[in-house]
Amino acid sequence: MSSIEVETIQEEAEVLAFDLWDTLLNREATLVPALSALLNDHGSDYDPEILLRRYLAMHFRDSMIDSLIPGPHTPFKEISRRALSYRLKQIDLDVPDEEVRDVIRQWKMLQPYPDVDAALDRLGEEYKLVGLSNGDPDMLDAVRPNFDTELDGVVSVADAGAYKPHRASYDLCCEEFDVAAHQVVFVTAHTFDLVGAKAIGMRGAFLNRHENPYGSWIHQPDITVADTEELANVLTS
Repeated sequence: MSSIEVETIQEEAEVLAFDLWDTLLNREATLVPALSALLNDHGSDYDPEILLRRYLAMHFRDSMIDSLIPGPHTPFKEISRRALSYRLKQIDLDVPDEEVRDVIRQWKMLQPYPDVDAALDRLGEEYKLVGLSNGDPDMLDAVRPNFDTELDGVVSVADAGAYKPHRASYDLCCEEFDVAAHQVVFVTAHTFDLVGAKAIGMRGAFLNRHENPYGSWIHQPDITVADTEELANVLTS
């Protein structure tokens, strides 16, 4: 990315809208131990990391279906409960619903990656910091205190009625912070929601924590960085 393009983003951007799960907050550090304990309690030697990946894939699929079909928005926690229950049944484990819900509650305990707090402190001096998440409002309220730097706000897709990458949540973010789409830099570790942000005119920063290819979508990131520290180096003067 050229210095001219970076300068343009710095001049125009007012809001940094962050995906939270797996971008700022470390899912694996909390959810893998929770799943490992659950498997151990039920005498299973199934790999908890594989279970997490399969559970998240099912969750993602079902949230996309929920955004496409008519009817009310299904909460994140319910989508997640169904997905984990399904995957446990696939490996022949009969787990009581309350134990499944105990794992889902762990989403409220997620902690930032080590690079996040210092970077948000720097970025917050020049931009509004917003969480734009597929999580339910109560989940977002629960994790906000886990950051050393206070976020200026959070936007839950529940208030928009559809999961990212549906445009409703991106539009809601612009409305709530009174900015045009090009004045927002959406930051995420995933391709799917960055594609959605770029499609409505937001700037996009791909925070490639896991060294995965972005893909050949026509909507490409404006900035690609390894972590939030590098993002702060790029976006702060």
